[in-house]
Amino acid sequence: MGDAQSWDVLIRNATVFDGSGDAPRKLDLALRKGRIAAKGSALPANHAGRVVDAGGLWLMPGLLDIHTHLDLEVDLEPTLPEVVRHGTTTVLVGNCSLGTCFGTQAFGGQEPIIDCFTRVENIPKSVLRKCVEAITWDNTGDYLDHFDDLPLGPNIGAFVPHSMLRIEAMGLEDSISRSPTGAELARMDELLEGAMRQGYVGMSTDGLPFHYLANDPHTDKRIPTQFASFGELRRLLKTVRGHDRVWQTTPILQNRATALLYFALTSGRLFGSTLKTSALSVMEFALAPRAAKAFLGFAGLMNSPLFKGNLHFQALGTNFRIWSDGIVSPMYEELDSTCRLIAREYDDVAGRRALLDDPAWVEAFRADWHHGRRGRNLAHLKAKLGFPEHMVVRELDRLVFDGAPVADWDG
Repeated sequence: MGDAQSWDVLIRNATVFDGSGDAPRKLDLALRKGRIAAKGSALPANHAGRVVDAGGLWLMPGLLDIHTHLDLEVDLEPTLPEVVRHGTTTVLVGNCSLGTCFGTQAFGGQEPIIDCFTRVENIPKSVLRKCVEAITWDNTGDYLDHFDDLPLGPNIGAFVPHSMLRIEAMGLEDSISRSPTGAELARMDELLEGAMRQGYVGMSTDGLPFHYLANDPHTDKRIPTQFASFGELRRLLKTVRGHDRVWQTTPILQNRATALLYFALTSGRLFGSTLKTSALSVMEFALAPRAAKAFLGFAGLMNSPLFKGNLHFQALGTNFRIWSDGIVSPMYEELDSTCRLIAREYDDVAGRRALLDDPAWVEAFRADWHHGRRGRNLAHLKAKLGFPEHMVVRELDRLVFDGAPVADWDG
């Protein structure tokens, strides 16, 4: 039952899920200095500084949210109430190659945080600028240290974001227009090595086709990580592999053959030691019903003795539901026509209306909307087979309008 020393807290009569997968049990649980000191039935209340009656409630280990984009919010509202109220006690930031661990990186007049986050995270530039003003660090070590001064709700772990790593070594302009020099790649590797020693979880990259930059003249360019070669990632991930850390990534949806090649980097058989790999995709499986089996089958192959990998795909096990302000959503960046519309500044109402009234744009939008959904063509065949070329939802019966300018459109 544990020793007779005093406990800080005694939680009584809880239905305890211990995380092992076993059936829950009704137990008392005693805590001392943040750790479980005793468990059992009818533990003595006089040993505890505080007693909590949890009758009718569940008690479980804190949830770990492995994929968040709370990088900016945590400095404005460190308690992250929307996180902890769901029972999440640890969150990871720096996902999808984006983050703030190198500071503002605002050298040479560039605004990489605003440029990268605006469209990927669907955050207005005016809000992002206020977030950037709160940044006081300029290196990975000081970034971790600054959390010690915040009244955090959950624990924080961080990836080194590859887009920001490229910007740190090359500058924003060069990171999307050319390959790194030998010296620049060595600098990236040096920064990554230092971050691994400081305690970063690993490195994150991104391959999703709807992650674009937001500042002219680069609104037609994707974020820097997507310009990296296989050789660059192989070298950097060798450093991550050497520290037994994690590679967080997203599938390269537009080129499945390339995606398979990159995912092979998890293989210990091919690359000397196994690389822990976490791949997340924003997918609505109702549109691609066979994708789940394909992902699981490929992961099983990579994790088999033949390849000795450690690859795990993450996706919601239910309908993927998002809210967007009209067409302004990263999901609609997947279509060429709506991508051009979203590239307009958020407050450029006149510019958006001009594009919406352009007959050529209207025709392009209609073509995008129906692509793969009708006619006798390869795209329609692939969609029928459960492997559509576009994952954005275009079926009106799956869309819900709320607060539309025409009341009859709601629903």
